[in-house]
Amino acid sequence: MSNASFDLHDLVIRAHRADFVTWEGRERLRLENGLALVDGLGVTDGRVEVLVGTEGPAYPGIAFRVADVLNYELAYAVPHVSGQWDALQYDPVFHGSNTWQLYHGPGYQREAQVPTDRWFRLRVDFRGDRAAVAVDGQPPLIVPQLARSTQTGAIGLWTFRPAYFSDFHVSGYHGGPFSSADIPGPPPGCVETWFLEGIGVVGPEPNGVINLNRYLPISTQKARLVRRFQVPEGQEVAFEFGFSDRLSLRLDGDTVYEGENTFSGFENRAARGYVEVGTASHRQILPAGDHSLTAELEVAEGFGWGMVLVASGPELHWFPPDLG
Repeated sequence: MSNASFDLHDLVIRAHRADFVTWEGRERLRLENGLALVDGLGVTDGRVEVLVGTEGPAYPGIAFRVADVLNYELAYAVPHVSGQWDALQYDPVFHGSNTWQLYHGPGYQREAQVPTDRWFRLRVDFRGDRAAVAVDGQPPLIVPQLARSTQTGAIGLWTFRPAYFSDFHVSGYHGGPFSSADIPGPPPGCVETWFLEGIGVVGPEPNGVINLNRYLPISTQKARLVRRFQVPEGQEVAFEFGFSDRLSLRLDGDTVYEGENTFSGFENRAARGYVEVGTASHRQILPAGDHSLTAELEVAEGFGWGMVLVASGPELHWFPPDLG
């Protein structure tokens, strides 16, 4: 497609609130909690640019390849954590749920200087399974593998909490800045596939995390993952795991861990509630024979729910997950 500028008055609003107000001396779109979409435009590969302004904490961004208002690719800037590791965030939306607690670290987040109380330019380039997200020409966040399948979809603006938007442009692919970047793979010993009761076998994201939002609608509040394994002789087995939001882990029917991992603030990384190995652990000497591991997860907030688990022991033999 050729370069196109869009009148913000013509966008289709799917947000809590949208107003045209005077900010910085001109009329601007003030959007709060939701989407503003370009009607009738489908884009597979392209570039989207917009001027953004905020007066306080906010998460203003660009939605692309929008399948519907519950499923789309999303990238945004976070002015109130300017200079920190997560000032730029890739946050794919599945079944109406943001999932940033599952997608974090290299390939999903990047440090950037994002101002408050003045305009900054946010740009997203995307082609195939890759994207680049940049603020004011700073080094971009390179997303080497987008989480959703490549498809043609709508383009729009998105924010959580109020933000101002102006000068909205969409154009075709420019040969964007897709320098080499790798997402760390699953950690050694990661149990990558599970049997999700009511759904069947589910697999991991590139980082080894099971994204339950990919498989379950936002109305689902609880899920149960199961794997069976065998040890040929008595041995100690260790499990390290991360999860969101609440987890009850059972080994051979006995509860060996219960806990909650949710967002609690911005003071440090642990407060974000990320799903990552090392959040909790359990060690146990098991007798020879067959054993079962059951993870019961529950939603407590809307930032993505799932689990990653690493198992280690001298001899562990996992049964196929389709056997439950």
